Amino acid sequence: MNLPHLCLENICLNLAQDSKTLHSCVLVNKQWSISTVPILWRDPFRHCKILRKPNKLVPLLNTYLSFLPSTTQKLLDITSIIGQRPTIFNYPVYLRSISVVLIHGSVEYWIDSRFGADSASLQRITSICQVLCEYFLCNSSGIDYLDLEYANWFDIFKLNGAITSLSSIKSVVIDDQRNFPDQFEKLSSVMKNAQYLRLSLRYRKNDTVCKNIVNLLQTQKFLKKVSLFSHVSDFFQDIWDTLASSQLLHKSLTSIEFHEATFDNSALLQLSRFYNLKHLKLYRCRNFIGEIQEINDSLIFQNLSQLIIYKIGMNPRILEFLLKRSNRSLNVLEFHDHVLNFHETVLWCTNFCQNLSRFVASIQVNQISDIILLFKECKKLDYFHIYDAKLLIEDEEEPWVEYRPPELELFQANELLKELGSCIPMTMRTIKIWMNWLITIEDIEEFISNCVNFGLNMKVLEFRHCKGFGNAHKEVIRNYLMNTVTNHFDYHFDL
Repeated sequence: MNLPHLCLENICLNLAQDSKTLHSCVLVNKQWSISTVPILWRDPFRHCKILRKPNKLVPLLNTYLSFLPSTTQKLLDITSIIGQRPTIFNYPVYLRSISVVLIHGSVEYWIDSRFGADSASLQRITSICQVLCEYFLCNSSGIDYLDLEYANWFDIFKLNGAITSLSSIKSVVIDDQRNFPDQFEKLSSVMKNAQYLRLSLRYRKNDTVCKNIVNLLQTQKFLKKVSLFSHVSDFFQDIWDTLASSQLLHKSLTSIEFHEATFDNSALLQLSRFYNLKHLKLYRCRNFIGEIQEINDSLIFQNLSQLIIYKIGMNPRILEFLLKRSNRSLNVLEFHDHVLNFHETVLWCTNFCQNLSRFVASIQVNQISDIILLFKECKKLDYFHIYDAKLLIEDEEEPWVEYRPPELELFQANELLKELGSCIPMTMRTIKIWMNWLITIEDIEEFISNCVNFGLNMKVLEFRHCKGFGNAHKEVIRNYLMNTVTNHFDYHFDL
């Protein structure tokens, strides 16, 4: 299959997060390989982590280390271990992402695998990691992403090629560097076109560090996304006040995320200054329970399309205000482990946010009937996920071995399923119910029959923690899959 290089490049860019498919593209033919390899090798360390295949790190490190000069290989005492340098592609030139902690961990795994755990001293790991980072900086065509979080082994800005290569970075992840507090000052002089900044405040307030962070923020003109992770409240407020008072960022910022932050009473007023804000995420934040400050501008929050709330208490009037102002621009609304009045929230959604496409919320058994109203009024829903308020969604996504879900209140779901089957929006593709619903085989047969009759084209139907499921329920869905061309159901049952 021969396609123009630009077409192949666009295909590969759209598959940038799917390393498995990219590997398959490499094997099609030489033309596909030439177009795919630069995309696949932009961030191979992260791909190994996502795929959870640390064994892939050994050949990856062998490849990169083979590019080092022979004198450097001898100095690191690795000459007899690595193989011959690849001759087809110059892999280091394609690297666009440097995560020091990820590279450091990969080197440690490589040394353990090739030399044994006794050889994996911190000094040796750090030496090889530093040499690799310096080689990447000098030979990459440009670094877009830099992750310095937990990177306390060496100062990357003192490596050869750092200033030139890092001048083009678009995304930075960093903490308040206890070992290298002046890195923010160096970033300010180098980084001029960053679009994403993730900052973790882990240590107690330091006036010099705080001043350098403030200066870094004030020099950025094109930031679109900021994530602030706060573990020290007195430090966070200084940084947030700087962001909120920056005239440059009022226009450019479209995405703001807060993790474990404690605000003063002016949080909503400060957020209202970012008039192009589209994405707002609040995780374990405090002090959103006060009264609403006076905000007269009717255009404030009108572009907000995503509101995601994790584990915080919020004044219901603040939530109503956000939903009312964002109105039909709001597409994504998620409440994770958040205590809310589900009935009130559904009423606000149906009155103001009828263009919702994604809805996630914890719910109590006595609130379930409100689902019907949401389905009838929000006709563009594509993804719907509710779970019992007693569950912790984080534990459900990746449960540890000892995790035991709490005993959930039983709900007879037969009447609800009958009504749901006739009012699910035609756009719906995913429904996840994580509750203790009692569903008989007749209930599931009737529900699926209604889905077929109304021409629904769902992709995922998931019941978790439900009682009464057995092999017969699974067989109904299997038969449905076998006899339906346009529909595909993925299912999950806890028996």
